[in-house]
Amino acid sequence: MRRRGFFALAAGVLVAAGCGANGAGSLVKRLFVLEPTADGHGWDRIAGRLATVVVQAGLARTAMAVERGGALGSAPRDAFGAFHGPFAREGRLLVTAMPMVAAAEIANTVAVVNAATPIARLVGDWSVLVVPSDSRLLTFEDFAARLRRNPAGLAVGGRPEGGSEHVLYGMIGKCLGVDARLLEYAGYLTPEDAVEGLQVGQVAALLGSARALRSEIAAGRLRPLAVSSGDRIDGIDAPTLREVDVRLEYSDWCGLLGPKDMSPEDRDAAIALCDRLDAAPGWRSLCAAHGWSRVYLSGDDFRQWLSTETARARGVLHELGLLKSSDTTCWGSCVRRP
Repeated sequence: MRRRGFFALAAGVLVAAGCGANGAGSLVKRLFVLEPTADGHGWDRIAGRLATVVVQAGLARTAMAVERGGALGSAPRDAFGAFHGPFAREGRLLVTAMPMVAAAEIANTVAVVNAATPIARLVGDWSVLVVPSDSRLLTFEDFAARLRRNPAGLAVGGRPEGGSEHVLYGMIGKCLGVDARLLEYAGYLTPEDAVEGLQVGQVAALLGSARALRSEIAAGRLRPLAVSSGDRIDGIDAPTLREVDVRLEYSDWCGLLGPKDMSPEDRDAAIALCDRLDAAPGWRSLCAAHGWSRVYLSGDDFRQWLSTETARARGVLHELGLLKSSDTTCWGSCVRRP
């Protein structure tokens, strides 16, 4: 009889290789994937799915998704405790994303890139700007003209304040030459709440996950004005921001961090696991099924990118009035003028 591969535990879900699985080539004996539970993180339940694929691909003998409470901004500092490895025996990785980066900046705690060891950026999620189907804002140009005319009079919704959509809205405003401090933004705990807020007129437009809003767009209940991706998105009839002369490309993203004081050997082992995960057919199928874009970066490349992305977010959060100071400066407009 084949042994069950899943065991429900109080701390999370443990995935174990079945009797027929070969763990001889695994990179880690036990892997714990830590997932923040704070509101607004935006990548709920990805840890469990990741743990399943890691075991199915033979990268770990067992893997457990573990929920971690507490403040989102301090998660990289608090999640690992006094754990020191070695990774091959008992590895621990923390799910991270753009909201965690922003939360750390807003809380004025240690930046995520410095509070832990950046291991890999795994997947991304493009955003779409939508309005109700009966909105008088027919195009992005209509939206931009109204925003320039009266920034405070155009309320835009998205996930919680300081999160990915709020940062993106600040970037759009900045690129359009609008004072970000005047932007009116409403944060909602869930995408469903945000869509409801749009439909009842609490906000005039909504920034949200293109993946999550695709069905509402397909049903004709929402009209897309622009997408934040570099190329157009299949199934969404809307230009990219670059096509409407806003030189901006932006994606919410999800990655993994290790403990701050990882040894070089443990860091290399964790990166090797992520390299093989990204190449695993099971992971690629999972990404396709959930509409996640694979945006893989690992090791020093991820660390450098995360440092740059943190600086970009910090500058926008400062202009939105959520930070007292900023290390970044905007040099000129992001819009191509005639």
